[in-house]
Amino acid sequence: MNKKQDITQVVDNHLCHSCGACFASCGHDSISFSETVGGYIFPNINYDSCTNCGLCFEVCSGDHFGKTLQELMPSDPFVGTILDTLVGVATDKQIFDNSQSGGVTTALLAQLLDSGQIEVAIVATMSEQTPPRGDVVLVQNSSELMATQKSKYTPIPLLHVLPEIKHVKGAIAIVGLSCHIQSLYNLCDTYPWLRKKEILKIGLICDRVMTAHAIDFMAFKATKEPVKNFVFRDKNRPAYPGNPTVTTISNKEIVMDKALRMSMKDFFTPARCRLCFDKLNVFADIVCGDPHGVDGIDRERGETLVFARTPKGQEVLQNAKDAKQITLRNTSTQQAIRGQKIDQKKADFAAYTSAWSDMGRKNPDYPFELKTQEFSKQKESLQHALSLDSFSSKEELLKSADAHYSAKQRKQKLLLPLRAVRAILKMIKQKIVK
Repeated sequence: MNKKQDITQVVDNHLCHSCGACFASCGHDSISFSETVGGYIFPNINYDSCTNCGLCFEVCSGDHFGKTLQELMPSDPFVGTILDTLVGVATDKQIFDNSQSGGVTTALLAQLLDSGQIEVAIVATMSEQTPPRGDVVLVQNSSELMATQKSKYTPIPLLHVLPEIKHVKGAIAIVGLSCHIQSLYNLCDTYPWLRKKEILKIGLICDRVMTAHAIDFMAFKATKEPVKNFVFRDKNRPAYPGNPTVTTISNKEIVMDKALRMSMKDFFTPARCRLCFDKLNVFADIVCGDPHGVDGIDRERGETLVFARTPKGQEVLQNAKDAKQITLRNTSTQQAIRGQKIDQKKADFAAYTSAWSDMGRKNPDYPFELKTQEFSKQKESLQHALSLDSFSSKEELLKSADAHYSAKQRKQKLLLPLRAVRAILKMIKQKIVK
């Protein structure tokens, strides 16, 4: 018997985006997830119980798109279908104050649960453990939603809970990144019971996650005490978009500068994220994110950018608005797309996939491709991402990250005088123009 391809090949090719679909596909409990030295969250197969069915590979959108995804692929895969472009906030003060931006995603889920339109919501959370890690919960009432607010820029196998909804009779909502939504479609292609479920897909705008050890590094920079919780962005510290915050095991809260997270983003970006085109979650019903580049936004307290992609999405948004759970106003689609820097995303995708191919590696099997001849910097980034698993231990990785951070700090100090001169010249130019 010929051995079928399985998820091990995807991991070996570094195409796994840790969505959890392979776990959900396995009926023999042969798949588990573990954390690598570099902080990747990768699946492992127990071949003693594996039946070589190949389903884990079949449902993997990290490697390929199934029939439905190929049929739904929009003419512009970087933008997708947008029926409405909106900006708004949750009207509930507690939800809004606890949100990352405007709280629209949580307010939508609360309204859907309270009105009985959905029976359960699948949502990511940060589990309080040492060290903190991303997790997933099945929410059945709105009072459970507060703990799930704010984005988690870390790999989470969200779809591994799907077998638990098999006996749910009502509608379901899932809040996920583009990789989660894509793999959900692949799973629906394979499993008729899942395809029959009424699932509302709420997508989040995603400009990469960071490996799990980014949490450990930022916690290490904040305190020597063990940490039990981590918030990537707290808009109450001091204002939107907010700073990272850690909570130690002695319940001490420490606020860090957001510049730390941004300066280390490239260091901890997984290789697979570099090969993704779908920043705007084009296969979702509703998409929520930060309203970068949109005029008239509350820059101190935050608001949510919302794309309605399907009639179902439009209906859900209108119902929540009619129920006064959210406020929404129309805004410019062109301005929102420009604010998300989609032209740059296209150029980056072409460069990274071209570099990946030049490195002799397999690209995701998307139904389109973009090529470029300029990709030397992108190749360096990909080689670095692959090198994260070459360290002898997590401690050695964190030492390297600290050295990288210190070098960036020194470089920025050297550039400060130049930036000051540029700022002065810009002011002079503006006065001359006036």
